[in-house]
Amino acid sequence: MSTMPKLPVQFYDTRGVPTSPSMSREHMVDLTRAAYERSNVYLDRDIVDIHLAEVADQAACSLLRDRWKHDFPVAAYTELLATVSALRSILGYAQSPTAGDVSAWARRLWESSAAAAGDDKDFHEVQIHEGPYNEVVVVLWGPKTPQAPGMLAGPPLTLELATERGDSENLEYGTVHYKRLNRRPAQAGAPWEYWLDSEHPRPAEGARPHMLAAQTNRAGKGGRA
Repeated sequence: MSTMPKLPVQFYDTRGVPTSPSMSREHMVDLTRAAYERSNVYLDRDIVDIHLAEVADQAACSLLRDRWKHDFPVAAYTELLATVSALRSILGYAQSPTAGDVSAWARRLWESSAAAAGDDKDFHEVQIHEGPYNEVVVVLWGPKTPQAPGMLAGPPLTLELATERGDSENLEYGTVHYKRLNRRPAQAGAPWEYWLDSEHPRPAEGARPHMLAAQTNRAGKGGRA
């Protein structure tokens, strides 16, 4: 787990002139813990990092499930992602995505699926179940012809998506594999379903989505992102 270094944070006045820090990062972590305690959530100092990362990941997946809705939850996810990203920056933790980063991730996945599908293609709404990307809903392209014998034409047969786990000082990057069900949506307009691919190892315990462009590989054949 992370051990918070007792280093001061540099503050600046309205003119951009450095000023003496009024508190250490360690103290700011304790202020964050105290805020959670008021909601009856008790965090040890060394898990605040991971807790905030998980909050951001859950908000990101929920945003991708509901982002075409124009109602309060979408605004709440957007504000939550921005707030957590700002707080993590203040506390000196690794970056987490904002709503803009999440939308950019979905766009990269959409573009890469279009490139892999060729010229004669259709777009499809898909939903991911299980694992780090549970509840994500995105639009992907797929060729109009079957991609393998015995398979229905549709979006990519498989997805390989980037993951991360651990805290800011011990981040580990990996991938998770999903497989498309070989059946059309039961209702018109319903999304195609993806579940964890049993032909690949399950994602490591504690694995989270990784949607930031700096550590995300552009998708290749099969929809890697």
